[in-house]
Amino acid sequence: MMTKYRPLSRRSILINKSIRKALFIKYESIYDIDIETSEYQCYHESKSFREMKMESQGSDFFAALSGIISKLIYKDDQEYVAKMLDRDLMLSTLQKEKYYSFVYRLIKDGEPRYYKIRATTGIIGGKPHIFLGVRDVDELMRKEQMHLDELASMHQKKKNHMEAILGSAAGYLEVNLTRDEVIEITRFLVSSDGSATAEVPSSEGRLRYSFFKDWLCREQIIENAERYSVIGSVEYLTECFEKGEKRASVSFSLKKGENGTLPCKELFYLYRDNASGDIMSFCVIYDLTEHQRREKERQELERELQMSRIRNFTSQMQPHFLYNALGSIQEIVLDDPEYASDLIGDFTVHLRSCIRAMASDRLIPFDQEIANIRAYVNIEKMRFGEKLRVVYDFKKTDFQILPLSIQPLVENAIRHGIYQRGAEGGTVTVRSREQSDAWIVEVEDDGVGFDVEQSHRESASGKKDSTGLKNLIFRLDKVMNADVCIRSEIGKGTKVTVSIPKGGSINEGDNC
Repeated sequence: MMTKYRPLSRRSILINKSIRKALFIKYESIYDIDIETSEYQCYHESKSFREMKMESQGSDFFAALSGIISKLIYKDDQEYVAKMLDRDLMLSTLQKEKYYSFVYRLIKDGEPRYYKIRATTGIIGGKPHIFLGVRDVDELMRKEQMHLDELASMHQKKKNHMEAILGSAAGYLEVNLTRDEVIEITRFLVSSDGSATAEVPSSEGRLRYSFFKDWLCREQIIENAERYSVIGSVEYLTECFEKGEKRASVSFSLKKGENGTLPCKELFYLYRDNASGDIMSFCVIYDLTEHQRREKERQELERELQMSRIRNFTSQMQPHFLYNALGSIQEIVLDDPEYASDLIGDFTVHLRSCIRAMASDRLIPFDQEIANIRAYVNIEKMRFGEKLRVVYDFKKTDFQILPLSIQPLVENAIRHGIYQRGAEGGTVTVRSREQSDAWIVEVEDDGVGFDVEQSHRESASGKKDSTGLKNLIFRLDKVMNADVCIRSEIGKGTKVTVSIPKGGSINEGDNC
């Protein structure tokens, strides 16, 4: 039932101001636009936005844009921003999608700076409104570009490094495979740091290639000797050449000093001697120490870039929840100020958890995640009343977990499981327990359920957006080596089980 409009008291104005301050932790400017009339109200909190002396309200938001765009938007982005802020385009998109967002550059202190606009719709006083937030994402965009530049640089360095090691072999030999004879050989195998690894055994007269290969496998190779013996044999290399293959390769490790190892790769370039007709092989042994180090750096850089994108995603607190929660609090603030104050506290706890997840993937005590879950549930129960029932069954809480890792599962259970049942509502149960090798956290609902395999297929084909859940599973896997199991039955509900290994790995078995 809609509460009759009354002028806001001083207390409610102060509460609304505190809510806006909480929002401005993320947004520098927030617009409230009446869809029917295009009248708008803008709240500016940051010093930089106040200095721009932008209009805080007006009768037509979209008509006012032309002056703002030409005055404040970076020249190269003005046409793009004008297109993206077209009223018809925005409304038609918001009819199909929950959110409408894009990134552009604003002129600030004479320099272009990246900002992001994110919009959604909601109802105030029975009338449809657009809520549009402006966020400074300059540091985030430049950091991601820096990661991309570093990654491109790493790929170029890898190419240069491969060219370098082709010209700086650790050892080489030329072999006549037809006669089983070493034609030429380096006297030492040399590692990348210049130290001698092995001296080739001396021989009087002809050095048989088979003898050299057997000595290398027996005395020097400490990893993959059996495979080297097969691939480096006269028979195998001759067969390769006769089949039209011009080269073969094998990786192995040599002894280095008392306890060291030298990762190597040998390439066998096969050809026929024009004069004698004999089958020959030019064999080059490369030291892969530097190559492996750079490959590890590249993989770590790619992982950091992926984690950076995930942290960016997890930082995007859902505007529809934010605006609906604030609108609901605003409606009850006069009728029940004490309850509204408690809800603002819950809202602050949840907002703080989102900001913590944005900042890093540092583990937190599970008790902190529980506090965020309870705060989120309290806000949802304000809006949906008794049709939402939540049961907490925590048998163990003294372990660490990623911030904002279980609360999204509770949110999914409520929004996609319970609320789909309509007035009947349902129950969400959140549990934790201990196993011998893992901590177990379960989120179960008795909602509508879904076909898990069909959901995977729709997600893979792009028909369904499961980015949030995929990123959550990726974070739990990469940061905590945790396993996520989803079981659901249409009409009966869904259970998601998160298994967090105590010692870094989970025993094979069904933890669902």
